[in-house]
Amino acid sequence: MMKRRFLLILLCLTVSFLHAEMKPNFIDYLLSEERYEQVIRLATAQLERHPKDGRLYTQRATAYLQQDELQAAVNDLSRAIRYYKTADKSLAELYQMRGVLYELLENPKAALRDYSRLIKLTPLQPEGYQLRGELYTAMGQADKARRDLEKAQLLQE
Repeated sequence: MMKRRFLLILLCLTVSFLHAEMKPNFIDYLLSEERYEQVIRLATAQLERHPKDGRLYTQRATAYLQQDELQAAVNDLSRAIRYYKTADKSLAELYQMRGVLYELLENPKAALRDYSRLIKLTPLQPEGYQLRGELYTAMGQADKARRDLEKAQLLQE
């Protein structure tokens, strides 16, 4: 289950950069070429000049994720959330990605908070309920899990 979530977050991050609405830049090119160490160095240098650029944080988070530096990816996603108006993702997408990473880092309380925020931002979408329901299942909270998974099922119909 955790491996599936890791692949899901990896896919979300990768696809988002390939189809970003903003103009592609050199960092996007480096990401597409899987040159993650260069992405980290370049994004870090650019963040010194533009510390409130949410897009740079999401790009660097992608590179950290590819390097299996999950905590660094969480840290950058937290900054991207803070500056989401300049990020290339919606606030809901950022919470979803960070929640999955928190799960991988075995921090279920933080993951639950992010999934609850995701649900609050997108109450008519099933993803937040599905993720939170699966986490409740893993935590042994069957009643809460059932409620969320049923809600996710209803929204998918």
